[in-house]
Amino acid sequence: MDLKDVIRTVRRRWVSILLITLAGAASAQGVTLLSKPDFAATAELFVATQGNDSVGDLNQGNTFAQGRVASYVTLATGDRVLGAVSEALDIPVVQLRGQVSAENPAKTVLIDVRATSPDGGESARIANAVADELVGLVASVENGEQEGASLAPVSLTHVQEATVPHHPYSPNLSRNIMLGVVGGALLGFSTALLRDRFDTRLRGRDDIAAVTQASVLGEFSSEAASGQDLILKDLASYSGRTEAYRQLRTHLQFMNVDGGVRSILVSSSIPAEGKSTTAANLAITLAEGGVRVLLIDADLRRPKIDSLLGLERTVGLTTVLTGRIGLADAVQPAGPNSSLVVLTSGTVPPNPSELLASAAMERLLHAAQESFDVVIVDSPPLVGVSDPAGLSTLVSGVLLVTSADGRLRREQLTYALEQLSLVRAKLFGLVLNRAEVERRKGYYEYGYEIAEPPKHLGRGRRRAARV
Repeated sequence: MDLKDVIRTVRRRWVSILLITLAGAASAQGVTLLSKPDFAATAELFVATQGNDSVGDLNQGNTFAQGRVASYVTLATGDRVLGAVSEALDIPVVQLRGQVSAENPAKTVLIDVRATSPDGGESARIANAVADELVGLVASVENGEQEGASLAPVSLTHVQEATVPHHPYSPNLSRNIMLGVVGGALLGFSTALLRDRFDTRLRGRDDIAAVTQASVLGEFSSEAASGQDLILKDLASYSGRTEAYRQLRTHLQFMNVDGGVRSILVSSSIPAEGKSTTAANLAITLAEGGVRVLLIDADLRRPKIDSLLGLERTVGLTTVLTGRIGLADAVQPAGPNSSLVVLTSGTVPPNPSELLASAAMERLLHAAQESFDVVIVDSPPLVGVSDPAGLSTLVSGVLLVTSADGRLRREQLTYALEQLSLVRAKLFGLVLNRAEVERRKGYYEYGYEIAEPPKHLGRGRRRAARV
């Protein structure tokens, strides 16, 4: 995983990362507010040596004292000191062990005795009691069997008594919230990375590019939800969606410089990726340029072209394939003065695979390619049925409509591509549907418009319809 992958993960999962971060901060705040406050009081002791008359003696005495301090710090939390304090204050030794600590500030001969307690007054009493007991114990240990503290080479002095604290040292609300934010952010980011690691749904061009290096010939956002709103109507406009289909047409025209693209199969990996809408709009856009187009609805399981274009399907592809009617009598014009005619699916048959794999279907496509400039075939999805793989061998190439909003999974796209590869079908490229195309701004946002609509965007030579 590189930096680009990390940035994509953050952009995709920022909401969940933010929510987990806020949850971490809220949890830290809640725990802090529910926790009992603890007070801390500190007593300070000074370690001194006896009989230092010269500078050399002072230096040696200071070094000697610093060497003794570490031992005195250990004695402060030992059984003799805590046992005496326990008897004096009536507090169990076990409890005192968790409340008392001692430390020596670096490069000093000071000892700080610190005591904590939910009661501020008790914390001060414990700290002072421990300090006093430690002074007495050190004097006793250093004197040995001799009487009088004056003979001890080192002495402890209680230089600062612990005072009753007015504010608790724990819990620290601001610190805990900050830790909660940091912990929540780390947890949220880790969760996002794990979800992306095991999530095979494809969202956007980058995810799809990780599966296949096939060219992306078109990219469309999800503007309409269903029905007629999905079909291009005002071709005189230069909206982003209309221009996106014109761009797809242009890409296909560049692939057809030698006149080899006569028929296009439009399919998808799974249902509901928008293949029928793409096929219909591509046919409309090609016809806009004066190209004679035949659109065939070969999805005999879930035909949709008739409802998208407002046509009848009582007569259609199945009627022609069964020999009950000719192609010329079965096609319907898609609007007045249009270069587009449509062969709807006809009645849904009980044996769609057999019909589409028949010799009659091959003859129909051959005749259609001789009679029209371009034939566009809307086929079933590749995953689950064999129809589109067989049809792909009868056309010039395949456009694979690929949903980029997360409904399609990596393994499904991989399977669809494998099916095309097994029959040696030519894949023209992908059409990304429901993609986040608004993130890449185009010329039209800045007012760069075509002065006049193109008069002819079709093939250089129009063929007469011979249906």
